[in-house]
Amino acid sequence: MAQGLVIMPNEVASGLLSELLPDVTVSTTYQPGNWRFIIRFGEAKGSDDSSFVLNRAAVLDTPDLLSESQAHWRASSLRFLAPGRRITFYKRYRVHVFDLEPIYMQRIEIGRRRTIAIKPNSSQEARRVGELAVRAFYTAGLDVGAVDIGISSRGRLYLINISACPRMGRAIALAYAKHIQAWIKRMEVYWTRSLLSGPKCPQYLIGADPEFALRDARTGRMIFASDYFPIQGLVGCDARRVKLGRSGYPLAEIRPTPTQCPLELYEGIIRALRRANRLMPSRYVQWRAGTLPFSQLPVGGHIHFSMLPTGPLLRALDNYLAVIFLLLENPAAARSRRKKYGWLGDYRLKTHGGFEYRVVPSWLVSPVFARGALCLAKVIGCDWPYLRFDLFIRPEAKMAFRQADQDYFRAQLPTLLAAIRSLPTYETYATEIEALLSFIEQNKRWKTSDDIRRSWRLVKNRRRRA
Repeated sequence: MAQGLVIMPNEVASGLLSELLPDVTVSTTYQPGNWRFIIRFGEAKGSDDSSFVLNRAAVLDTPDLLSESQAHWRASSLRFLAPGRRITFYKRYRVHVFDLEPIYMQRIEIGRRRTIAIKPNSSQEARRVGELAVRAFYTAGLDVGAVDIGISSRGRLYLINISACPRMGRAIALAYAKHIQAWIKRMEVYWTRSLLSGPKCPQYLIGADPEFALRDARTGRMIFASDYFPIQGLVGCDARRVKLGRSGYPLAEIRPTPTQCPLELYEGIIRALRRANRLMPSRYVQWRAGTLPFSQLPVGGHIHFSMLPTGPLLRALDNYLAVIFLLLENPAAARSRRKKYGWLGDYRLKTHGGFEYRVVPSWLVSPVFARGALCLAKVIGCDWPYLRFDLFIRPEAKMAFRQADQDYFRAQLPTLLAAIRSLPTYETYATEIEALLSFIEQNKRWKTSDDIRRSWRLVKNRRRRA
């Protein structure tokens, strides 16, 4: 197996992991060496350079991990038990997390002394707890460890404590060992590529299901997409259902066939939009994309990857894709959307075995933004191991993102753009990406008040009369 190092300061847990991971070096302290993979259970000493790392040293290097994590949670609007506050929890969970996945869960109920192990998907409550645990770790910049979560009498979930070096018995150590082996096997593909210094991108599919809304040009009112489009198919409706006098599905969604090439996916989007135009040819209906076409009705530009998600990949997408599109948005609309959708690291696992990245708004505003979004996402998916810089290692950056503070991120723009342009796969899609980045460099915002059918040339522009 690969040359990996697991740092576990707890001697009992270190012994268990050594027994279960014979092909990996397990040590209570950092050991100098040319490591391909490093997994840190709580120690910040040593270098992470030129290694694939879970639990980065820069994140662990803090005198109080809980206080630092609470600062991140506060900036991201996650509910936690603040110091000095007392709440009675009728249930408590301890969730062990490994790279965006709850791998072992324990529960204790009020009035009982015995802690029982439960499966993370055993109930709706367990799934809620697991999702919060993963988000708590990702928001704190961590990848591996345990988090304690309490449920109040009102059913609210609170983050109580977090540990990058949890105590573990044999059953918990077995869960970690299983996922460590699987993670190293997955990362070997990227290590081999970086070792050979080849430009070939790992083979994976990229897909998308961007959304848009319909507006009556005469009254300005929203029109239900379900009045014109079917629920399923190439052109369909998003699953969100609302009731405005009558119930229906307000958002339209297009679902082109996934492909390895983002430009082929873009051609599929054109075909889907033409299909939608044939289903709804009325000139009195405008199509709106962007961030917030109607109050309380945000739209997204979801991008699908056929690979499994990993924390470092999500962080690369947040830094180098989500920040780029934040600089295009109307800040007020972006702040409103962030209340429910599009938070950092927002993703959803899909039945095809990959995941859907949900942070960016709907880039259907124009072909330039669509091509740029898809090509930049493809490059990041190929080259994320080269993208080590993380703006969001600081809590204030998370707060700035939630508040759509464009000035904060514009100061970091030269660093982000230099990193993008240095990636091995960048040259393949440089034309499409630069067309997007030119808007950012010129400090322009996209215009979302126009009918996107005009920018996609689905309707003819009528000549103005003198």
